[in-house]
Amino acid sequence: MASLRELQRSFAAALRDPAVACAVLPPANLAVYRNNASITFRETLERTFPVVHRRVGEDYFRQLAAHYRQRFPSRHGDLHWVGRDFATFLHEHLAGTDYAWLADLAQLEWLRTESAVAAELRPIGAEALASIAPEALERLKFGLQPSVRLFSSPFPVFSVWEANQAEIAPPVDQSMGPEAGMTLQRRGFPEVRKLDAAAVSFLSSLQSGFTLGDAVSSAGLDGQALTRLLAMLFAEELVGSLGE
Repeated sequence: MASLRELQRSFAAALRDPAVACAVLPPANLAVYRNNASITFRETLERTFPVVHRRVGEDYFRQLAAHYRQRFPSRHGDLHWVGRDFATFLHEHLAGTDYAWLADLAQLEWLRTESAVAAELRPIGAEALASIAPEALERLKFGLQPSVRLFSSPFPVFSVWEANQAEIAPPVDQSMGPEAGMTLQRRGFPEVRKLDAAAVSFLSSLQSGFTLGDAVSSAGLDGQALTRLLAMLFAEELVGSLGE
């Protein structure tokens, strides 16, 4: 007699592949579960990657979802995590084609999804710097909000994402080249921000635990650029903690 674990594995495999026999249900009954599981999986991907879905169209997205599900079946009870490996799948599936940029677009949308469920700390304002001695500023460490996700791409995927927030979105010229930016959560809503490369380098260093002085050196910032980025940090409420 098969163990419970073996029955569960049989049922899960049969949900993804009609050729696999299932010891739990007859084929007619199993078809209902298989159809529901397939639709739920695909619709979850569509909600997680709405811009990718829009750019490739309904038919091709269905094909991608089916191939992806075979390679990366859901292993989590929460549907939120269904798309965790979709960007990796597209990177492999579309490598060497004119559509390789879609993998980076998917990565941007996934980072936005991660930001949506991250903790949101009470932001620290710029006035907190007033109590710190000037000579101690370069040793200061900035803890960014847990929802901040930084991303750099050789493709203009931030522009693609922004353009597709409108009802009618024209194609984005891929010759625009590399873009960088971040996703974050603001008051319970995930947002996308396009940033210049220096800003992403600076924020990445801070996120990695660099002191302010080391982050400035790593990003190659002058005084004017530092002032601009510090103002952005506090205006965007990105600072969750300060310390040495």
